[in-house]
Amino acid sequence: MKKIIYYFSGTGNSLYTAGKIAEAIGGAELISARCNAKDVSAKDADVIGFVCPVYEWDVPGTFKEFIKAITINTNAYIFMVTTYIAVLGKSFETVEMLLEEKGTRLDYGRAVRCVASQCIAYPPFPPEKIMIPYMEKQIRRVGKEISRRKKRNYPRMSPLTRRRFNKVMEPYLAIENEYDKGFYTDDRCKGCGICEKVCPTRNITIENKYPKWNHRCHGCNACVVYCPTKAIQFKTPQAYKELDTIICRMLRLPEKRKRYHHPNIKAKDLMNDRKEIKPGE
Repeated sequence: MKKIIYYFSGTGNSLYTAGKIAEAIGGAELISARCNAKDVSAKDADVIGFVCPVYEWDVPGTFKEFIKAITINTNAYIFMVTTYIAVLGKSFETVEMLLEEKGTRLDYGRAVRCVASQCIAYPPFPPEKIMIPYMEKQIRRVGKEISRRKKRNYPRMSPLTRRRFNKVMEPYLAIENEYDKGFYTDDRCKGCGICEKVCPTRNITIENKYPKWNHRCHGCNACVVYCPTKAIQFKTPQAYKELDTIICRMLRLPEKRKRYHHPNIKAKDLMNDRKEIKPGE
């Protein structure tokens, strides 16, 4: 039986979740959305999973494009798991719509709460010593349910979120390509290239030994949290200053702020775009 889990992950929460689910279901191939969709078909897979974080109350844009482009077995058992902290928005509904266009739908959907890792806007919360064990408990439950091929309706967007989605989120989405204009490096940068290798959207290139951001950023902060010297800094881009919302006014990166990533996901894990998880690992 062939099992594939596609994932998008920046600071490791979703990759860790995908790996644990793979273990629970007796093994699976983990495939990053950084891969060329034409090279990672699931047309002969019996179990297909999608694991990703929630950004701007939805699925990350590059993950949407990836799902649109892949070929899948419409008769497979299909599940989706998101990692989030507060608002799920329309993430499941988006993927359901994309699957319906392919002639199938989600059999199972569940969300896993995790440590919020948007260090550009706020310190990580809730505390890791509380949230990591709670996250583990949630993942174990999800893994058991998926291993039994349980059917479960996915969480839908709340009426309040649905009413406010366009007003609240569209201004941010309209200037998303301006976000990475806030990144720069200080004199601690060693030109190691880790930021380029962990970026889930392949948005970073190394030029003259220094990173260059190319405006395909979703603000995941993988480059920031995995920089071994803390050389990557951030200043609020002009477009966000002009938007002048509470969130925009929060954007900053104090030197002492913790740059959180999941403690069990290292930079090398994010660099490996395809990994076979075998039973018992």
